[in-house]
Amino acid sequence: MADDSTELRLARAYRDEAEQIKKAAEQDLEAARYERGQAARDRREIADIEKSVAQREARLVELGEGQLVARAQAVAEREQAVAEREQAFDKGKYEALINLNQSFERDKREREAAGLT
Repeated sequence: MADDSTELRLARAYRDEAEQIKKAAEQDLEAARYERGQAARDRREIADIEKSVAQREARLVELGEGQLVARAQAVAEREQAVAEREQAFDKGKYEALINLNQSFERDKREREAAGLT
């Protein structure tokens, strides 16, 4: 009888160990399925991005990428020229205001000296 209870305890211990191994295996399987799903999603996204890039590159070639770059550079140069002209204009306005103010001050001093004020 002692042998039966020892065998029964061993059998239960093995069963419990098998249950734990089964649970761990199920968790590992679920994690692997999740990771496989994530990898598949990543591959789809990469394929979509590559397709989009290829379409964009084809469209640039179709539109004449060199011409677009040249046009963009010409626009940038025109914007720079306009900015420089605005700066020169603002500087000219500032100098004109200073000259005008100096002229008013000079006229004021001359009127005061002449006793007109």
